[in-house]
Amino acid sequence: MAKGPRLTDEQFFEAMNLDYPGLEGVRAAVGRRDWAAAKREFVAHLRRRERPVWFFDWRERGRRRRPAVQGRPMWRRRWEDEGGAPDTTEADRIVANELTSCNVAQKFGEEIDWELDPINYKEWTWQLSRHPFWVTLGRAYWATGDEQYARAFVRQMTHWAENVLVPVGWDGNAWKTDAKMGTDATNCWRTIECGIRMAQTWMPSFFLFLSSPSFSDEAVCAMVKSVVEHARHLLRWPRTGNWLTMEANGQLHVGAMFPELREAGEWARVAVERLYRELDAQVYPDGAQVELSSGYHQVSLRNFVGAFEVARINHIPIPADAMEKLEKMYHYNLYLVMPDGTMPALNDGGHTVIRSSMEEGALFFPHRKDFRWAASGEKEGEAPAVASYAFPYAGHFVMRSGWDADALYLFFDGGPFGYGHQHEDKLNLVVHAYGRTHVEDAGNYPYDSSQWRRYVISTRAHNTVMVDGVEQNQRGKPREEYVVKTPLPHTWVTAADHDYAAAAYDLGYGPERDRTVTHDRRVFFVRPGPLGEGYWIVTDFLTASDGKAHRYEAMFHLDAEGAEVTGMGAVATQNREASNLTIYPVSSARVVTRVVAGQEEPAVQGWIPRGGPYKCQPIPTALFDVEGSGVTALAYVLYPTPKGASSPVQGVDLLPVQDGIGLRVRFADGRTDLFVQAQGGGRERKFGGFTTDAEATLVRLDAQGRRRAVIAVKGR
Repeated sequence: MAKGPRLTDEQFFEAMNLDYPGLEGVRAAVGRRDWAAAKREFVAHLRRRERPVWFFDWRERGRRRRPAVQGRPMWRRRWEDEGGAPDTTEADRIVANELTSCNVAQKFGEEIDWELDPINYKEWTWQLSRHPFWVTLGRAYWATGDEQYARAFVRQMTHWAENVLVPVGWDGNAWKTDAKMGTDATNCWRTIECGIRMAQTWMPSFFLFLSSPSFSDEAVCAMVKSVVEHARHLLRWPRTGNWLTMEANGQLHVGAMFPELREAGEWARVAVERLYRELDAQVYPDGAQVELSSGYHQVSLRNFVGAFEVARINHIPIPADAMEKLEKMYHYNLYLVMPDGTMPALNDGGHTVIRSSMEEGALFFPHRKDFRWAASGEKEGEAPAVASYAFPYAGHFVMRSGWDADALYLFFDGGPFGYGHQHEDKLNLVVHAYGRTHVEDAGNYPYDSSQWRRYVISTRAHNTVMVDGVEQNQRGKPREEYVVKTPLPHTWVTAADHDYAAAAYDLGYGPERDRTVTHDRRVFFVRPGPLGEGYWIVTDFLTASDGKAHRYEAMFHLDAEGAEVTGMGAVATQNREASNLTIYPVSSARVVTRVVAGQEEPAVQGWIPRGGPYKCQPIPTALFDVEGSGVTALAYVLYPTPKGASSPVQGVDLLPVQDGIGLRVRFADGRTDLFVQAQGGGRERKFGGFTTDAEATLVRLDAQGRRRAVIAVKGR
């Protein structure tokens, strides 16, 4: 059986520009059809050339224990630790063909099966061929000079190149392969893996081992042959979304690092064009990446930056405003971040720490004093001038009291479904206050078919409302329909003493996408100030058009040690050494309050992915059930308290209001807050002895019943 790469020696040298300076010896050997000599001359040229440049100088191996990384490649921060003796434990396992993918290790024995799926999870197979372990071997080799690491790299790399052949085409559903040549390699040639290999693992590995005598002329040329096949594959089969940024990043790396190849200029040019186009196609005007995942926002950002950086250091032209277009992506990171320095775990996203992103942003955009403030740990620059912020295209609304670690923070999702990695979670909330997350998003879970994966992407795992026991259902449309040209309808108001946001979900529930019920959610933030501590009032209007009774279940997933139902039907978290949150429900219908944790039957509820790969941890989840026909209004007071403090709220009472909902918040010191939320706008409503025509109104009374403040939101 023939072995790969598919590119023959003759085709390999035909792919070169033999008039390129320094290839005179290669040209002469090719003229004699002496392929061994041509390979020898080509590798000698690679080892003596001064340009192009990589992010570290491979010639320094032996003089430095760690590569001195220049520029800002996406993997830079993994290289900066210069202290301590090198730990080669992981590299030694890799030498023995014990390879890890998706956090699960596999001992292969003498030969690696690149198509193996040991845990019935395709991502394991796909990500195995991203080859991050070769960078681990390279670091061990650089630190120790031990040739066993170079030999292991060469053995594994050539085995992959020989046995995992590039597909010959695409039939619309699957890659086409040549059955006469090697393994059916379709699992290893997804374009996302190709892009990741070229930019993040193969290029660093190539330069980490270029000084090694074990990296022979034959091995170097086998690797470069495969690199050519990768670039051609990426050029021919582009995808969309974050995949395209990874693909184009890898393609640009090949074009930049091997200018001796005839097609290198075209690869680089097309990659730059694709990336530049995606800066508008893939990033909303407000800075959010269209998948609306806090994690995949970082993926696209890192790949944009990685590509433009390798272009910059090798003098490959990029449009003058390309980097400027990236500024809004860093801006999104800063103004969405929670007080603990992490992003909320939106869609298939995790709690990404943004400090390194801000360090990068501060270098790229020195005029941004707020970036430098975040990058320096608040030691330099200036704090953002505004606290609360709206991203209208993403529909992401942030209400915060300030930029300190104990600030009150609420995230409200009033936006579109997202281009990819979506969760059924419209109108979801996340709450962080006094140094702790209290209302948490489910975040991400491995992309398998388990009940846990189904749970984390469901409405049931988020802080919104289920209707008649079924979930929101936005799936099944072409991806492009989930990208908006203009912001979805919403209301956003921010002022010195309050914030207010409103949005709606009307796209249907259940398998049939039944649109009988519409869910309107309004969030009112009472900022902390002279009149008291801050808190939120959240109001849900659930409107049924069929005249029948429906059951509504509002959910709040609490990241807490425990939670209990109080005598008022409220739910209070029970953190012993941290801040707490109490949720007080109010409705004209009877509210049934429950707390669920770690439930698997009759439906999964009360979990969060945590504790290690493929694990979930129970968390208390407050469930507020009501039943009603027509318009059913349900409101909640979300009151956070610092560590060791008790909630000052003595009770929350329903006030009679037409076409809306009113409530009275009673405090232990005798103060009272009266609040009315109108379902519709325009006409006057009476509540608690006051009259208002605003969409939302808060009247603050002192202990003697005297009016201290009135906040009226005209809204839409």
